[in-house]
Amino acid sequence: MKNLKSGKKVSRNVLVNTPIPSNKDESWRLTPLSKLYEMDFSQFDANKLPELPEEFFISSAPFRIVYVNGIYSEKSSDLKNLPENVFLGSLKNFDEEKKEEILNLLSKGESGIDGGFFPLLNMSCLQDVLVLNIPEGCVISDPIHVIFAGFSEKKSVNFSPRLVVMAGSGSNCSIIEHHLSINESKHFDNSATSVLLGKNSKLNFTLLNEISESSSKISSIHVNSQKESFFNFKSISFGGFLSRISLGIDMNGIGSLCKVNGLTIAKESQISDFHSRISHNFPKCQSSQLQKNLITGKGHGIFAGKIQVQHGAFETESDQLSKTLLLSSKAKIDALPILEINNENVKCTHGSTVSDLDENQIFYFQSRGIELEKARYLLTIGFVEEIIEGLPEKVLKRFSNFINSFL
Repeated sequence: MKNLKSGKKVSRNVLVNTPIPSNKDESWRLTPLSKLYEMDFSQFDANKLPELPEEFFISSAPFRIVYVNGIYSEKSSDLKNLPENVFLGSLKNFDEEKKEEILNLLSKGESGIDGGFFPLLNMSCLQDVLVLNIPEGCVISDPIHVIFAGFSEKKSVNFSPRLVVMAGSGSNCSIIEHHLSINESKHFDNSATSVLLGKNSKLNFTLLNEISESSSKISSIHVNSQKESFFNFKSISFGGFLSRISLGIDMNGIGSLCKVNGLTIAKESQISDFHSRISHNFPKCQSSQLQKNLITGKGHGIFAGKIQVQHGAFETESDQLSKTLLLSSKAKIDALPILEINNENVKCTHGSTVSDLDENQIFYFQSRGIELEKARYLLTIGFVEEIIEGLPEKVLKRFSNFINSFL
């Protein structure tokens, strides 16, 4: 890819010949998309976009960059204390000598040209690319908060944010990629994220989705992890009438590690989908994945997680578990944990469980004077606690209110 313009042109040419996803496609057959396709989009006035309300600012994350409807909001951002050797900003302002590496990342994996319809649509609609470049050996103790907010007044709007993260060898950093809505806006957020981890680097990556229930969100993410790197991924999704995460991790170095923890919540008629692929391409790599799903009302949760162990990836260790709590008779979960092993001398496990709240535990709480509603809340929080542990206080409060809304 020579430049962003040529990348957009290639994507549009491929997009023209790429069918729109439907239930006839294997990777989309469980995910109803009709409501998304019925959205009526309109243009918005970039000069009238509001500032982000302070309620979404995270005090523990002093470095903040904000985009509203895909447009940079200087007033809502705060980068003044970001280390000088760290770049966080538009691709057009990035080092010319390193732009080619960024452009190559855009075309790879689940977030690239081969990722399917929605990454292609993202690339075709790109106005800019947000780049986070962490130099070799750099350690940043405080999280970097990247916010993609949606805003509409009447009709729905759509935007396609794109983030590229390059973590140099020996670096250590934490990122919060946060998708939200200002007020009860209606929008379609079609984001794509590309990550490159250098040798012996560590990246803690948290993906938060708390968009309005009248909006939809699709996240396409690809990670290329090098020798002895550690990718620690956490996703919390409780927003939108439709949300989907497509995560691909290629472990491309000996001894690389990854940990993937996810929480999906769907109430009423929400649809929340998590598709993942973790590929062990080199020896002595380790991965761990825990997906928890909390479904109530007529909510529909989908989990399709594939662990691949390629030829030559000996001494692989991998475990995967999906656990679902169904809180109503009409709630639905489709859980598909998959192991694909093409090598001997490996340790791999996977599994899936589905249950309701334990009546014996509820009885135990009530026998000690705790009301039924409070007992159900405590047991539900207990189910998700290991995933939400460490979330910023404001996010935890909104999350708790969301749980209370359907218990």
